[in-house]
Amino acid sequence: MIHRVVPAIAAVAFTAVAASAMAQTTAPAAPAASTASPAAVPKPECGAKPGEYPGNLASENVRRAWQKDFVAYIDCLKKFVEEQQALAEPHVKASNAAISEYNESVKSYNDQIQKAKGG
Repeated sequence: MIHRVVPAIAAVAFTAVAASAMAQTTAPAAPAASTASPAAVPKPECGAKPGEYPGNLASENVRRAWQKDFVAYIDCLKKFVEEQQALAEPHVKASNAAISEYNESVKSYNDQIQKAKGG
């Protein structure tokens, strides 16, 4: 009976020590970006969206003017997207690095637990 109790006590003690060690680590400060309001998100300033295509019954000048407005609008949106992606790139890289570190840490923790269990 005692030989069954000793491993159980050891497991509880190991868990308590591991929890204590985890509790002693300092939590990172909350990022300042989390306090930004949703209104701070920029929106494209490309003017009014072109209306519907004028159709085949419209004059060539009307269709050409509509196409010119449409191309300018689309080019403006593309430029806005490229600028926003360039601004986001360092944040995406930092996020991916943190995700990798998290995954490696959890894997290491799980490996240590398995090793401690004798597995």
